[in-house]
Amino acid sequence: MAAGTGKSRSRLIVWIGAILAAILALLVVITEVSKSLERTQAEVWRLNWGFDTPEPEQLERILAYPGRDHAQYSIARYSEEAVREMLAMPDWVSIESATGYVSALIDAFMTDLQQWYPEDREKIAQLFVQHPPVFDEQDYYLVKNESDGDRLIAVLNPDLRTLYVLESYQ
Repeated sequence: MAAGTGKSRSRLIVWIGAILAAILALLVVITEVSKSLERTQAEVWRLNWGFDTPEPEQLERILAYPGRDHAQYSIARYSEEAVREMLAMPDWVSIESATGYVSALIDAFMTDLQQWYPEDREKIAQLFVQHPPVFDEQDYYLVKNESDGDRLIAVLNPDLRTLYVLESYQ
């Protein structure tokens, strides 16, 4: 009887090991599939705004408010080649003498955020002080306004190889 019990335990251990291995394999498959289903930031901008960019080398989300009044401020850094690709796109407007206009767009975005999220008024102001969009007359911008009030503001600084993107959804 004792020998049979040892055999049963061995089988039980083998079964438990096989079940654990199957669970682990299933988790790996689920993780890989979910990764492949995630959209890259460039894909999201393309789908949401028709704003076509290469995939950034580095993306920093400075501010993100998900939900009904979704808003996001991101800073994306690119290779020189990717910046050249972006500059070849027709939507860009040279800032030239419009630095005041671009600054006003950014200030209005920040003010809207502070109105939507009054509990974070100071935090929002600090984030824009710590991570301001850096631009001058030689840089580029674009604005996309949707009929429902959604807006994208993008500022491209080719010298810094940096794109500043401010998105708001009403």
